[in-house]
Amino acid sequence: MSSEGTPASGGHDSPADGVASRPSKETNSVELSTTDSPAEDNYDERVHERVLEFTEKYPELAETPVCETHGRKLRRIVTEADWRDTYVEAEDPMENGFYVTELEKRRAATWADALSAFLTSHVDYKGLLARFANDDGDEFELPLTDAWGETYSRKQYARALALQRQMGGGERPSGGEAVAAWGSPATAMLTFTASSVPNGERLPPVEHTDALHDAFSYDGVRDTLRNTMEYHLGLDADEWGYWLQAEPHGMGGDGSGMNACYSHLHVGVYFDAADLDLEAVGPEFERVIDKHVAECEYASFSAHDYRNTDYLNDSDGCISLNAGVENMGSYLAAYMGGYTEELLDKPVEYLAWGAIYWSAARRRTSRSKIVTEAIKADACEQRAESSESNQTDAHGEAVVWNDGRGPDVVCACCNSGWAIDQERLDEPVPDDDLAGALADGGEPDASRSERSLAERWPSAKAAVSVGESPTKTRIRKRVETELKYSDETPSVASMLGRNMIDPKHAEFVESVMNGEDNSEPESFRRASLSSEWRLEAIIDRDGEEHLPGGGGVDMAPLKLPLQRVLQETRLQHDLQKGEMWRCTECNFGIYNKHQMARHLVEGHGLDRPESADHVLHVEDYFDKDRECMRHPAREDE
Repeated sequence: MSSEGTPASGGHDSPADGVASRPSKETNSVELSTTDSPAEDNYDERVHERVLEFTEKYPELAETPVCETHGRKLRRIVTEADWRDTYVEAEDPMENGFYVTELEKRRAATWADALSAFLTSHVDYKGLLARFANDDGDEFELPLTDAWGETYSRKQYARALALQRQMGGGERPSGGEAVAAWGSPATAMLTFTASSVPNGERLPPVEHTDALHDAFSYDGVRDTLRNTMEYHLGLDADEWGYWLQAEPHGMGGDGSGMNACYSHLHVGVYFDAADLDLEAVGPEFERVIDKHVAECEYASFSAHDYRNTDYLNDSDGCISLNAGVENMGSYLAAYMGGYTEELLDKPVEYLAWGAIYWSAARRRTSRSKIVTEAIKADACEQRAESSESNQTDAHGEAVVWNDGRGPDVVCACCNSGWAIDQERLDEPVPDDDLAGALADGGEPDASRSERSLAERWPSAKAAVSVGESPTKTRIRKRVETELKYSDETPSVASMLGRNMIDPKHAEFVESVMNGEDNSEPESFRRASLSSEWRLEAIIDRDGEEHLPGGGGVDMAPLKLPLQRVLQETRLQHDLQKGEMWRCTECNFGIYNKHQMARHLVEGHGLDRPESADHVLHVEDYFDKDRECMRHPAREDE
């Protein structure tokens, strides 16, 4: 038995502490910043200014909780916890009861508070340095950055331009000329959105974002896109790829848009159109849009109406095509690279949108395997052409076999299989097959066995070999078996002949016959290991050093009893004419589901959906007996 004490309310995290719009392309005309932002001496003041700007421009959004889904994990810093002391009676009457402190509720912070935490986290990186050291006493320092600063934005923009070069050719920053991998590269832009006010009710931004991205996941829009490209258009897997990028609505607008600050998705599709008629390609993407409307709970066809759209000439709809990468590729590069100025200088809509992804620890971009391979290949070429790099081999000049996912034959320098002939190497013989071949009398390459372990394993930094090779183990077993059943010890030549052992192993056979074991361990450790770099310390703006932590994002699941009862009982369904909610505990009746949920949770302490559903009754004046409204006890009959 237990009885509850007075709840300890507050935004603290531990008991000890006590805390349908039309898809838009607002960023079509964005001009990327090319100058560095002016230095900011007082970052805290700047953060306060931007949060105040958000609350003044979007007062309704500022007070909206970022999430209201029970169990959804958010960064702990954007949650507020309530704790309560509960008295637990001892089972043994001779023992005393005791109090325990337990989590009563964990709710999400408001959008404005989440924005403040997001920007504060970003500026906390300002002036931070990471010091690396090795065993030789060498040290160097690097500035620390997060995934929302200028450095990251410029890197994303550079990746998008690298992709354009690999698809359609062009000069690399390092001076070399990229050869177009495809004969007739083309691009398409697909835009997916969803309403932030379905049925007229404001949706928390994390729920809205989750619905968009989850609809694109496996068994959703992504699979439909793959089927369209490979089955309906007949392309091979290495003849197309995509880059998904989330973007905010209402960038730089007047704040009147219902979806302002909420997210929408752009999917840039790159493909080889050498054997395709682009006039016929556009309609094929319609099934991808239809899949999004079907899978995304808050999407509507009215916001994705592709009818009467000229896909090759209109760029305002949810489908647009470009017969080449020269124009569309640069446009996608600007899109995918985003704004490259300092985060605190970006439009307030971007900041509010960024707070959503940061709070939920959700990725705002994803790329298909082939796109990632192309970007890695371009970087590999630039390293080979740079005088500051120690890489001399161009991409694909040296190749190795890849046992993991992706292409079989990959570049030895960057592990990308982009533009590499997959027939250059034969698949290695599996170890099991090799062992079987040796057991059947096969012999390994003599030149290989004469090489040292370090020579046989050039890619390893360190290794050790203990025991004998499979061939010597097989020979040892044959010799020992022969000796076991022989009345007299045979000569070495006789032993070789009886067991059909190659005479080159005569010395080893003799050592076995004499009871010797020469299988000494062999090992090596390359000198480079002794000078490997490790993170030594984090240095803050004041020059104080701190030991590096374990890293990782501290996430905490929301505990929302009211929302859970609304989502997991019959209250999730809408009433029809002649129906009303009634509490069988006290005969309280009402038509509003939210008030009934509050009555059950706060009035009777029924915070478990099973208990709340048990006392919930649906009065049915017209005896419709709808299945979704039947009492759980009737479902069990």
